[in-house]
Amino acid sequence: MDVKRATYFVIDSEDRPGQLARFSKRMSEDEINLAGVWSFGTGRGNAEIIAIPHDAHQFRKTARDADWRFREGSCFHLAGEDRPGALADTLDLIAKEGINLHAVDAMGFNSGYSAYVWCDEGDVEKLRLLLKGW
Repeated sequence: MDVKRATYFVIDSEDRPGQLARFSKRMSEDEINLAGVWSFGTGRGNAEIIAIPHDAHQFRKTARDADWRFREGSCFHLAGEDRPGALADTLDLIAKEGINLHAVDAMGFNSGYSAYVWCDEGDVEKLRLLLKGW
């Protein structure tokens, strides 16, 4: 399994048509390549866009120039051979160490899988060390 630490950004947005399209257009205009992007409504007319850019510094500059309200944190990208139980084995190991994951996003493709996992910022180093030894 290949493990990489990544910086993610959460951008507060209105929940209305075109918000993700405008965000994507700005990424294109500023030549920011994203490793991942998710968007969803959070209720009461609000939404969040979660982005994992390949270049966090460049993304941060664009977000500030655009006056976007954002938060950032660390997550981990896992990639490996797609087989029954591949992710389950990793999640079991994380659970046994008492690390609570807030989100997991995984997809299988061809013969591989790709997943992002998020935990409390206070557990990032513990999770990094655990995954490094895996």
